[in-house]
Formats: sequence, C-alpha cells, structure tokens
Amino acid sequence: MLGEHSARSDHPGYHVLERRDADGEVSQRGMLGALSLRGVETGHVVRHQQVGERHVALHARLLRQRGLQADGGAPPAPGAVEPLLLAAHDLGPIQEYLDAVAEGPADHERVTPDGGVQRLWACDARWLDEPPALPPVLLADGHHRLEAARRLRREHPGAAADTLLALVVDHSRYPLTLSATHRVVRGLDVGKAIRTASRIARVVEHPPGARPLPRRGTFVLTGGGQAWEVSEVSAETVAGRLRSLPPEWVELPAAISDHVIIPAICEDQGVEPSLRYTSQVPYGADLGLVLPPPTWDQIWSGAANGTGMPPKSTCLGPAPEPVPVG
Repeated sequence: MLGEHSARSDHPGYHVLERRDADGEVSQRGMLGALSLRGVETGHVVRHQQVGERHVALHARLLRQRGLQADGGAPPAPGAVEPLLLAAHDLGPIQEYLDAVAEGPADHERVTPDGGVQRLWACDARWLDEPPALPPVLLADGHHRLEAARRLRREHPGAAADTLLALVVDHSRYPLTLSATHRVVRGLDVGKAIRTASRIARVVEHPPGARPLPRRGTFVLTGGGQAWEVSEVSAETVAGRLRSLPPEWVELPAAISDHVIIPAICEDQGVEPSLRYTSQVPYGADLGLVLPPPTWDQIWSGAANGTGMPPKSTCLGPAPEPVPVG
C-alpha cells in the first residue's frame, strides 16, 4: 500500500519524518512513502469525511500544474509537496525501526512555523525490495487531494501518477490533535444574522470582547467584535433541512452548520452561501460560526459506515510540513 517515493535526499525510497515542537519534544514520528491510489478500493485507506467539489477541483488544478504528478510516480517538478496524513492504530515493529533510524543524524531538516523542527531520514534501501506491510489506516488529512488524484488518474491513465506522498503515524504512540474546522461567510449583516438565528435556536450574547469556545452541542456566532452562543437548534428545522441527507448527520456540528444555520441566515438576506473554512477561530468583522470539535467516536463511525462526515468536519494534526521532492 505504501511504496517508495522521491523525497529529496541522498537515497530515494522510504523515509522517517519526525516533528519536534519548540521545546524539543517529539510530537510526531512516522514513515513517509508513496500511497497507492488504489488503497481506498482495497480497504487499506479508510476515509472519514466526504469531499466538496470546489475543493476537489482546486486540488486537481494544482496537480495538473505539476504535470499530473501526484508525487514521485514519475519525476515531479522540483519543489515541495505536503504529504497526506494517515493514522494507524499500531505500527508495531515498524515503529521500533523508525525510532532506531531517528537516533542518527538527519538527512534534511527545516524549521516549522511554530518554532519547532521537522527532520527527514532515509530508510534502509532493503525496504525497496521488501516493503513493510501496513495495517489499514485512517485518512486523517488530505481527503480532497486524494480524491483529486484519483479522478485525474481515471481521466489520464498512464499520464497521471497512481500514488500520493503520504505520512503514516502510529496514533497510539503519537495521538493526533482533534479540532473543528470553522466557517466564515462574507457579505452578511451580522445583526440580521443574529435575529434569524434567534428564530430557530436559543441565542445568548456574550460580554463585549469575549472570545468563547463552544461547548458540546452548541455553536458560537461571531462578527463585528461580538460573540453569541447558539444552542437548542429547533429539532423541527433540523429534521426538515437534513431530511435528504444521511440520518447519521443529525448530531454532527458540520451538518447543522452547513445545512441548517448558515443556509437559514443566508436565505433571509438573499445571499448565496459561500463559505470560507478556517482552523483558526474566526473573530473578525465578517460573520463566523465556531463549531465544537467532533468526537473520535463520530470520526470512526463515519469511517466504518461508509457514509462519512460532511466535508471540512475535522481538523486533525499536526499536518506534516511540505517535503522537498524532485
């Protein structure tokens, strides 16, 4: 499932990628390789959320700009590629080998935006002949990139690469961080938005300057420097707006955000919903909707039942920094 790739170092093939925080503590260490696009069909790669067509089209365009190369299936254009992030329950002996390799001097390292460092080591060349067997893995980050690459491969067989650069980490050893992806909608009157929300939910204004985070089962609307807690969304409204969607979505924050709260606000103002997604809590002038983080139970449930969560439901990390290739 995970093959050799062309990260820039003295040796092509598999690599150990490690990330340390600003205090020097290891926050992530895993194996970097080329993920087969057939992993979804074979069941080796499990996706937990659906994709949005606009974002798939964006990533397809970026892949075309790189000459249809998804990673190193054929020589890619020189540069840096952000790997997909995969989570395994337990890498077992593979993790022991990765730890041993990381005891030596790194072949490449770069400073990360948070003041830490990301390091890269080449693995033993013998792995090229006997690739390590991996258990099924959860696709933690990169759903749109993966789907874009799969579609390009179907459209251009033989021209587009059949692999994507990916990092697999042992989730039991290095637990991923889990947070929500929040929403921002430009061009709305914040006061009117609050009045609309008050008709379908309980809305309570926070003190001026407060920057609260939502509790489980609540949201926070923001805009113009103010914040309001949104809770007890009308069950009748939720049922009506989600009736054509998977029944499992009725308790998912992203579904209630994207199919109930935001559409109701936009419809009242005659505005077509055009969402911007952010991992940062939005407290600017535009209307923002802060979502509570989903639970791991919801993530594994979405992955197991095949329905998946709504697009942009989660923010799992830390996402690896781009890796030099070519």
